[in-house]
Amino acid sequence: MICKGDNGHWQPSYSGIIGSLAAGGISNLYYPAQNRNGAELMFENALIGTGISAATKVLQEFYIRRLTLKVPNNAPAQP
Repeated sequence: MICKGDNGHWQPSYSGIIGSLAAGGISNLYYPAQNRNGAELMFENALIGTGISAATKVLQEFYIRRLTLKVPNNAPAQP
């Protein structure tokens, strides 16, 4: 949800948020017409995608790094 921008400052990840909403809208098209709930389903799919992405990044940052041998010991970024 928050990333470091080109200007070096921490800011909202607009591309991630808009991309998640776009993916949620596109996934809405795969449901039959009678099962589409419009914006509700789109936001639900977008939130699920954002949650999965966040969980994956937490696993990648804190757990998988401990299992990998010979990883440089870099200090985490400070917001």
